[in-house]
Amino acid sequence: MAEYFIGMHVQFDEDKYLRDFTEDISGIEFCNFGEQGEIEKLIRKAREGRYKIGVHFPLNKASYKYRDPLVVALDENERLEAFEAIESELEFGRDIGIEYLLMHFPKPMPLDESLNWELASFQSSAEFVWQKDYPYEVFKDNCFEAFKKLSELSYKYGIQIVLEFDFVNKYLYEGDLLMEILQQYPNIKLCLDSARIHVQNNIDINFDYKKFIKEMAKYTYSLHLSNVKVTDKLEYRHYPPLMTLKIEEHWGDTAEFLRIISEEKKDLKILFEHDSKKISYEELIECYQWVKSYFE
Repeated sequence: MAEYFIGMHVQFDEDKYLRDFTEDISGIEFCNFGEQGEIEKLIRKAREGRYKIGVHFPLNKASYKYRDPLVVALDENERLEAFEAIESELEFGRDIGIEYLLMHFPKPMPLDESLNWELASFQSSAEFVWQKDYPYEVFKDNCFEAFKKLSELSYKYGIQIVLEFDFVNKYLYEGDLLMEILQQYPNIKLCLDSARIHVQNNIDINFDYKKFIKEMAKYTYSLHLSNVKVTDKLEYRHYPPLMTLKIEEHWGDTAEFLRIISEEKKDLKILFEHDSKKISYEELIECYQWVKSYFE
């Protein structure tokens, strides 16, 4: 049976909590908090409300120099620094009883230089490298090394590690590399993001999102749900995934995303990664009920 989460970034948002945390919601995913006092508040609120805690790396944005840990960096020192940051996060997470630690993968991501990645909106040049500068065999070795270390850390701290695809490069969606790694390290799970998949589908003509979702379903632990309108730019980011949004108007096909994944797997953690203030409360409840109908 699916479980439903809402997300909070930077600080504990009391208004969002009161509005979005309905009886259908069982947890909150936290990310990028700026003050220790806010982290202490989320811990206190979790104990009072008895909800589950998920963490999207980093919980404390000051704990690491980039948004995402560079676990497949070409530089070995960068990789070591990334794993040290992950272990610190897991150690703190164990102390406060988190359900999972989620991070973007792969970082840095090897990008096909023949494609236009302007819509990808990377926050830092450290997040990507051109494929011509990152040979496949080196990437493969670094991926296996990263999964091995993440698997060991997950067992050590008793916390599920979840890898969210920021975007997927052809090293991962072509061939068997990703399947081989996931089968070798079955305790590492995936997160599929509906909005990110929609953006990639508009960037990379070689990316078959339906095939990818179907293949990755059994390895998936969580879904991040929101929508975005994609034309020559991104509009309405983190818009709630309403069933009324039309693909003819350049919205992502959330219905197809949910159909494919739910036919393969239903015991998922589903994060409503949207800004609910953009819609009415009635629409928010309809959104919850619509998504929930796929996993009953």
